[in-house]
Amino acid sequence: MKRQDVIHQIQCMFEEACAQLFESLNCQVTELESSAAVVIGADVPIACVDAGSDEIEFLIAMQLPLSVLTMTYPVLGEGITLIKEDRLEDWISELSNQLVGRLKRKLISHDCSVVLGLPTTYFGADLDVLLQDNSERLTYFFGIDGEVCACTIALEVFNDATNYTIDANSHEDEQNEGELELF
Repeated sequence: MKRQDVIHQIQCMFEEACAQLFESLNCQVTELESSAAVVIGADVPIACVDAGSDEIEFLIAMQLPLSVLTMTYPVLGEGITLIKEDRLEDWISELSNQLVGRLKRKLISHDCSVVLGLPTTYFGADLDVLLQDNSERLTYFFGIDGEVCACTIALEVFNDATNYTIDANSHEDEQNEGELELF
C-alpha cells in the first residue's frame, strides 16, 4: 500500500475517532470548515499524545476551550462552576488519552500496532511549534455546543507501513471499549 494511501486512511480513522469521542460525551457535534481556525484563541489549552512503531509515528493534539472542558467534565457531587483548573487540565489529558486509544484500536484492526506515550498539556502554546516539521498534518474542527474545538494529527509513515492492511479485521469488535486485554 502506498504511503499516501496509508496516511489518508489513518487521517479518516482519526476524524472518526474524534467524532465518536465527542458523541460519547453527549455533546452536540458538528464538523466545521478549516476557516474555524481563526476562532480558536491562543489561550485554549492543548493536550498532546504521541504514538509510534517501526512503521508509523504520530502526535495527536486537542485544543478544547475551558467551557467545553467544564461542560464535559464528569461532575461527581459538585457544581459545574466549582471545578478547579487543575482538574480541567487532568480532564483534557484524559480526553486526549481516550482519543489516542480509540485511534489505536482502529489501527489494530488494520494489523498496525503502536506504542502510546503519555499526555502532555500546554497552556498558551503555539501548536505549530509542538508538531513535527516533517509530518503530514491535518486538523479537524468541531463545533461543540457553540464552541470551536480542534483535533490535529501529525503523521509520519515509514517503509510504506509494511504491517498495515487495507481491510479492517473483524477482531476489532471482540474487545469492548475501555476493556483491558491481558496477554
